[in-house]
Amino acid sequence: MVHAYRRPGWAWLLMGVVGLLLSGCVGLTDWTGPKLEHPRLSLLEIHQSEKKNSKWAPRFRVRLRVDNPNTIEVPIGGIECRLELQGMSFATGQSSEFFTIPAKGSAEFDVEVSTELMKAMKQLSVLLRKGEAVVDYRLVGKIFVELPFLGAVPFDKSGTLHKPLKWED
Repeated sequence: MVHAYRRPGWAWLLMGVVGLLLSGCVGLTDWTGPKLEHPRLSLLEIHQSEKKNSKWAPRFRVRLRVDNPNTIEVPIGGIECRLELQGMSFATGQSSEFFTIPAKGSAEFDVEVSTELMKAMKQLSVLLRKGEAVVDYRLVGKIFVELPFLGAVPFDKSGTLHKPLKWED
């Protein structure tokens, strides 16, 4: 006599639930919405900071533009960055300013950066001595996007800055 093995009802139910979950994963990318591109940053200007400078750590205000290639607004919660000028490290800084970049648009914002006095003097003396009106820069860091699954988005942007240093009275 052959006994047929019969699965309990809960086992069939469990296999059905697992099957539904696995088949649902196939369409997950369509369900989560459009694929987002990372925002793009560029350096616009470097100003002497309006805040009181430390003798040993001069501060500068770096003006950045961030472009949004997406069809939705992108909320930004802050930035951390390191700035190089002419291939030499110049300053580091961060901002926790919150702003929103419009869909297919751009926004400008400032980041306070600081540098070591000797490093800044060396960099500035080289730039002033050469009378540089055009300076190569590299901006490295991360921008904090306030959208699910994005978080901190790294960037590494190189470019050329015309009339790089703006001195305020």
